[in-house]
Amino acid sequence: MQNRTNQFYPTKVSEKKIYETYCNNYDSIHYLFVEFQFAWMQQAYKALGDIDKYNILIYLYKENFAELNEIFKVKSLNEFYINPRFNLDKINIIQISQKLRLSKETTRRKILELEKEGVLIKNKKVITVTLKAGLLQKPETTISSFSKILQYVSYLLHKEKKVKNYYQKEYFIEKIKERFTQILAIFLEYQIRYLLIRKEIANNDMEMWFIIGSLLYNQIMFLKKSEKKSHYQREWIEEVINVGDKKGLNAMTISDLTGIPRPTVIRKLKILLKQKDIYKDKNNLYFITEGKLITELNKQRLNNIKELTSIISRINNIVFFS
Repeated sequence: MQNRTNQFYPTKVSEKKIYETYCNNYDSIHYLFVEFQFAWMQQAYKALGDIDKYNILIYLYKENFAELNEIFKVKSLNEFYINPRFNLDKINIIQISQKLRLSKETTRRKILELEKEGVLIKNKKVITVTLKAGLLQKPETTISSFSKILQYVSYLLHKEKKVKNYYQKEYFIEKIKERFTQILAIFLEYQIRYLLIRKEIANNDMEMWFIIGSLLYNQIMFLKKSEKKSHYQREWIEEVINVGDKKGLNAMTISDLTGIPRPTVIRKLKILLKQKDIYKDKNNLYFITEGKLITELNKQRLNNIKELTSIISRINNIVFFS
């Protein structure tokens, strides 16, 4: 794959064309997206041992980046991390609670925990995000992983002759770092919304969603190995559920993959079994099955294609034309 940025100027691509390309190549692109999301969850849990607390932190970063966008100020990654400490004086517990779909009591408790951990400082109406938070959240891995998706979409657009040239991952990484706060404001708004929708499907429980995601990720990887190509609509999720020669995960493996303590994993698996959203074989291996949860998740998966391609289009426009 060669980078041809020196030979041609970039071509503006409509959101519709990106959407068509995504749908036409759903299997290959979506594997990259699933890997990205699973790695995000692993990073979130590893950072704070609590995904809701991580979401609070990410939401505060998103709000800071949005404020910078409002005054047309863009900071590169290096500029931002010279001093990643910042203050937010327009945010309160009620707002965080509503935006992240947490109770006020839960939000207050988790912010207190973040204060004790030195991640936040709350002084009356001002929330300060500290240097320690910056060390937890510095997103080189996220930028690299998402740039891999942008590169592949760029390659497919070029292959389908919708653009004259394509761009490699390193080009996207460089450009995202240059316009870091502007692009991350857009991406984090999407990412928070994506996670909250899935949290709601999973009994409003982020840990449960992470466990479900582990089982789903496992079966999707078996589908990838099978090299069976499916259309992006209904049959794709049916193939994920019914792919042959798949091996499930036991509670210990799920715990190792997620970092969630094994007793918690077992307790939440029992809830999912009772809801008939998963099943367990004679070897105590767990699998996703076609229950109410996967049906709702499939609806959201199809909605997400439009949302994700919209985000890719917006980021491309910044990368190429800012």
